[in-house]
Amino acid sequence: MEQVYALGVSCIEFIQDWFAEYEDYFEVINNLSNPHYAHEILFPLVSIIDSVFASQLLLCLSFGGWLNSVMKWWLLEDRPYWWVQITSFYDKAQRPRLRQTGQSCETGPGCPSGHSATIATLMVLTIMWLQHVMNDRKCYVRWWKCIVYPLCAVTVLSVMCARMYVATHFPHQVLLGALIGAFMAPALCIYVTDPYIWQYGFHTNYKVGRAVFWHLFSAVMMIAISIVTYYSLKLCGWDPMWSVKLAFRWCEYPDNIHVSTTPMFALVQSTASIVGWSLCVTPAVAKYRHYTKNRSLLISMFSTVALVYGIKQLQHNVTTVTAFRYYTANFVITAVIPPLLLRFVPMLAMWPYSGKDKLD
Repeated sequence: MEQVYALGVSCIEFIQDWFAEYEDYFEVINNLSNPHYAHEILFPLVSIIDSVFASQLLLCLSFGGWLNSVMKWWLLEDRPYWWVQITSFYDKAQRPRLRQTGQSCETGPGCPSGHSATIATLMVLTIMWLQHVMNDRKCYVRWWKCIVYPLCAVTVLSVMCARMYVATHFPHQVLLGALIGAFMAPALCIYVTDPYIWQYGFHTNYKVGRAVFWHLFSAVMMIAISIVTYYSLKLCGWDPMWSVKLAFRWCEYPDNIHVSTTPMFALVQSTASIVGWSLCVTPAVAKYRHYTKNRSLLISMFSTVALVYGIKQLQHNVTTVTAFRYYTANFVITAVIPPLLLRFVPMLAMWPYSGKDKLD
């Protein structure tokens, strides 16, 4: 891997030299593709418009975040900004000096890239949703792919370059992340079918209850795999938090290190979201689609903003006395978000029309 890393460092040096004037652009791209922001901002916004699409988005983000975090522990790869400092591959006089920015201080292992996986997932989901909307509304535009496909490709490529520009990922790490995100999104969305979510045709309470049970069981298994992975590393004599220590040691701007970049926080957020998703996503979410007429978007927007603000205040006041209490509190808070946004808010938005005829 030393030679692969060295080749990647050369590629990063080229990007940093040629695109030095685009640092502000890359900073924006890095922020927009942040998996943490996708959970906190994008998912609530999408839930206002379409609950089924929001449930697909949350499933892809949560499962993708979990898979990304676990794979980071499985592969245990370095990040460029600290690897060039600790490797013996270079002579002291020839050691490269990679430029660091305020976004370089990622704390988890480097492979695969979560930002690349997230943006690839979002682009694929966007393409699928646009095609679905046009088919539903009978307004199919033949030339839309000629615009959307290249735009999505440029967006993914921009994120990959942005992650290398800030020296957080090697080229093969961003490529692997993008491939995982691109293939994962359609695979999961085939399961979350429209309009009956995970089954075609008539559904009964028994089938829905059984599906919820298996979804919850799968979520518990994901948590179990995470715990087994963590303690397996410990049994093998490897500190699961080794990358966090390297980040604090070699980061030029340690004040920019955030807990949301740690593997543990990503696992807590993704598994909690999956648990919440498992409990609330049933065929009932199909009642609040993009074409649903009997709903109040004003109530939906106001309720969503109020809930998101309240949840952020709770998270800011979570105790940090011990790591266990901190992560447990965040797990519980995150797990209640999907039921609130996918079931409670739509119910409020449709309440003024509850006495009218059956929804279209």
